[in-house]
Amino acid sequence: MDTIEQPDVRRAFVNSSRSRAAAVTFPRPWPPAEVEQRDFLAWTDPKAPLRAYLVVPPPLVAETVAIELRLGEQGGPPRASLCDWCHTQDAEGGCRLVVAPRAGSRGRAGNSVGVYVCADFDCSLRARRPLKAHQRSVSGAPDLRVEELGERVGQFVARVLDEA
Repeated sequence: MDTIEQPDVRRAFVNSSRSRAAAVTFPRPWPPAEVEQRDFLAWTDPKAPLRAYLVVPPPLVAETVAIELRLGEQGGPPRASLCDWCHTQDAEGGCRLVVAPRAGSRGRAGNSVGVYVCADFDCSLRARRPLKAHQRSVSGAPDLRVEELGERVGQFVARVLDEA
């Protein structure tokens, strides 16, 4: 993933008002570490812990898209559950429900899209970890985890944009 500047991210929001996009708090340092190993950027707003942001650049989408997310309340200890994007269950903090208002009139009417993802949003790094011996295909099939992660994130963006 190439570096994306903060003003470009603010202009890329599809489901948020200009004033809310202007109030986005970016993680420090920006861009986050290991950006070259990430297919997308996502983070929890340090000033609003139930708000998060997702930035998806090409080639997963035609042009860079930024999406405001709402995080579900966490009650009790985190439970191991399967992430809908990277299909792992070993994220520290488990998986959380994230909900994105749809773009346009459907979002203003209250329609939203939800998905369970790793609480730390490090799906790209997990998809790139080497497979353990027992996880490798005995038939020699290629490891498609990174490509499948990109497809699932792209499908989520399409649902927010109401293209799916």
